[in-house]
Amino acid sequence: MGWILKLFDHYVRYSFHVGLAVFALARITVLDFGLSLNFSHQLIFFVAPFLAYNFIKFHRVFLDHLKVKVNGSLMGFTIFIGVLMLGMASCLPVSTRLLLFFTTGLVLLYCLPLPRYQLNFRGLKGMKIHLVALSWVLTTVFLPLSLAGKSLTEFSLVYSFQRYLFVLVATLPFEIRDLASDDPHLLTWPQKWGIPKTRWLGGALLLLFVFLEAYFQLSSQFGLVFGVALLLLAFVLRSKEDQSQYYSSFWVEGIPILWLILKLKI
Repeated sequence: MGWILKLFDHYVRYSFHVGLAVFALARITVLDFGLSLNFSHQLIFFVAPFLAYNFIKFHRVFLDHLKVKVNGSLMGFTIFIGVLMLGMASCLPVSTRLLLFFTTGLVLLYCLPLPRYQLNFRGLKGMKIHLVALSWVLTTVFLPLSLAGKSLTEFSLVYSFQRYLFVLVATLPFEIRDLASDDPHLLTWPQKWGIPKTRWLGGALLLLFVFLEAYFQLSSQFGLVFGVALLLLAFVLRSKEDQSQYYSSFWVEGIPILWLILKLKI
């Protein structure tokens, strides 16, 4: 039984779960827009966030030579995936490569200090949650459309904004969890407004999320989207600083995966 728990912990810790969550949202975009993409292109939806989140989590281990225990096999696998990503990127259209380059730049600047400064993008006041949401929108909406050779339209921009709202709200349980450990100058929403107001602000954003779905008919499954919004709202309203270990990192991040599974079954 112990090895199962250890395997599960590695699955979450080494970003396999968040990679699948991003993949699920990108696949939802593919289905909503009726896009036709080959397997290697869709594999990028998992590989890109998998690499990005592992870099964010472990870059200081190598840059600052920190004595943190990491799994050598999994880190080796991550490096292999990175080489694979470089190979796949070389075969992509120029517009897609530029999009990936820009997204990669956001990830690097999220972690690493700006030139001539000791501050990275994550340290900019109030920006952390928006940078996370922007990177997810770029990967789960703009990237699939770019791979399919689709240009941006008013509909796709509204769709992107709706996805932005979803990721903002899904990030709130993490912000609440990290309230005590986050640097006060970050001005996260719980730091700025407190936990109760943050919860209700998340509810208001989800109301707008559902309104956009109904008004613009962004998908053909309003009932499913409404149900996903209610599920996310329940997690946000129950969020607290003293969470169980996997409350945010597994259950909240698993909502897009459940969303995709239900979408494929309906």
